[in-house]
Amino acid sequence: MNDVNENIVDEKSESSRIYSLFYSFFLIPLMIVVFGILFYLLFAVITEEPTDINQLLIKLETGSIRDKANASYRMNKLFYNDPTIYNSTYRERIIKIHNMSKSELLQDNTLRMHTIMIMGNSADTTFGSVLVKELDSENEEFRIKAIEALGKLKYSNSSDSIKEFLSSENSFLEKLAAAGSLGNIGNKNVIPELVSLINRWPSDWLDSDGPELRWEAALALLKMNYSDKKTQNIINNLLTRSYYESYQELDENTVNFVILKILNILYSIDDSNLLLPYYDKLSILSNSDPNLEIRNFAKKSLKVIQ
Repeated sequence: MNDVNENIVDEKSESSRIYSLFYSFFLIPLMIVVFGILFYLLFAVITEEPTDINQLLIKLETGSIRDKANASYRMNKLFYNDPTIYNSTYRERIIKIHNMSKSELLQDNTLRMHTIMIMGNSADTTFGSVLVKELDSENEEFRIKAIEALGKLKYSNSSDSIKEFLSSENSFLEKLAAAGSLGNIGNKNVIPELVSLINRWPSDWLDSDGPELRWEAALALLKMNYSDKKTQNIINNLLTRSYYESYQELDENTVNFVILKILNILYSIDDSNLLLPYYDKLSILSNSDPNLEIRNFAKKSLKVIQ
């Protein structure tokens, strides 16, 4: 009888031990995982950023300063990634929000900066006249963002105003933004100013700014299908990897970006005669450059010549 009782006790003990193991090593971890998933889903719902433009506009019109900053950042990012989601029905509301950011009552510099960028990424040239006014801003950062935005919109009427920023009185970043935007706009009336900028090299104010301004001016001229010996020399240098060894501050990703940017411009040129000065450099890149994307892009440009 005692043996039977002992067996029963042993069986209960074994059963209890198995249940304890099951509870410790399976049920508790499973519950933790389930609660973790539920918490993540709840957090995702609470913190989800709105992607509807109307919702973002409402936040910009009625939200707190923090809401406005987050919504304007989000909207700018959406337009940057996909300009086609912009609708002209948003135009007046965006302009009103931009004007509100400049008012003495609000003076929200973050919102003002973001709305300048939003207008530039919208592909709506109607914003051009609003952005031109920002070129007279007392804040350099606003001026630079307005220059860049006008370049993105390719707003031709701003060319004369933007070219004034190439003068020595302006900061390096203003001059750099101006040269880049003038290239994007493509108004050939500004070619003399860009050529003059290259021809003045070296000079005191250009030396102090560094070579990037000269490079940007050459790229702008290339976009306009303008070609002279100095421009060709600059472009060929920028297509040569060893040239960048003198500029150790430029890492490999930056060098690849610059070369790909030039190849993209060259590939867009239909006139094979304009590409001939770069044939040798394109051949080298297509055959031996360590970057596969650069090799393939160089081959595409060579096909235009051939």
